[in-house]
Amino acid sequence: MTREDLITRTAELQATLEANKAAQTQLNLELNEITKKLVNMNKPVISQEQFDLIYEAIEAAIDNLDFSDIENYQYDFGMDYDGRVYIENIDFDNRTDLVSTIVYEVESLFNITKPVSDE
Repeated sequence: MTREDLITRTAELQATLEANKAAQTQLNLELNEITKKLVNMNKPVISQEQFDLIYEAIEAAIDNLDFSDIENYQYDFGMDYDGRVYIENIDFDNRTDLVSTIVYEVESLFNITKPVSDE
């Protein structure tokens, strides 16, 4: 092969690579879209209004929990080199009540049926 043949072949291969990159990008976009549709296929469908009601119920549940109650927290104290005491770590211990309150508020939005037994 001559120098000109090699330059031409290099240009052809670069053009092929660029075309394949564009095709690969398009295929990745399509794959992501199809994967999202597949994931969403088995999810229950709700309207935006229903979603807003759920959001507001969660917000109300969180608003009704007293985050200022010190009994909801566990503290770890530390001491600075100059004798000052500081809070090293704070853990929220009332997760169960938070979850229960949120579940209660969201549950109140639905007419939940009991499973039918096959007797």
